Amino acid sequence: MAKSSAHQKLTIEHVKDLGRMLIEVANLYPTKFLSERDFFPLVVAYLTGRIPSMEAEVSTTEGRIDFQLKGTNPTWLELAVQPRTLADKNFPNVAFPGNKAKTLYASQNRPELRKLMNEQTGKTRFLLLVDLHGGYVLKKLETGYKTEAKTYKKGKSIRVVYVSQSLLTGYSFLASAKPTLIPMGK
Repeated sequence: MAKSSAHQKLTIEHVKDLGRMLIEVANLYPTKFLSERDFFPLVVAYLTGRIPSMEAEVSTTEGRIDFQLKGTNPTWLELAVQPRTLADKNFPNVAFPGNKAKTLYASQNRPELRKLMNEQTGKTRFLLLVDLHGGYVLKKLETGYKTEAKTYKKGKSIRVVYVSQSLLTGYSFLASAKPTLIPMGK
């Protein structure tokens, strides 16, 4: 049997796998994993198994970013979770705390976008949106994040990855800051 080695970088497929795994565990234990904070230990275990140089809640000039995968070109990851609502069609016999707010739209995740876009080190940045409830229109999510990202005059691009109960294959898109135009001849 060949010895497996840890991944040296995090790819879009790895982030989608992480989202799928979080949903699977949430479905196995529907009353234990309700919020973003509940998923932190799972994300730490998943990422450390792949990239041992992972750190959680790293302080930056813009605030704390959930996860940093160290190296010469660090990777950043922020997690956002849409919890189940009081009546979840996936678990009709279980009562969940009432949470009717849609928490995955760009307007609710402005701080995460700002932190990821303005961090100076590293090229790869992910915002993982885990939807335990469903009901988001993908094009509306994508348009919202792209529009919000363009409000920043400078900043790095972010790969937004969405995984839900109904879309376990995942969906991803790139949100970029408004490019600064450099006049010709200068």
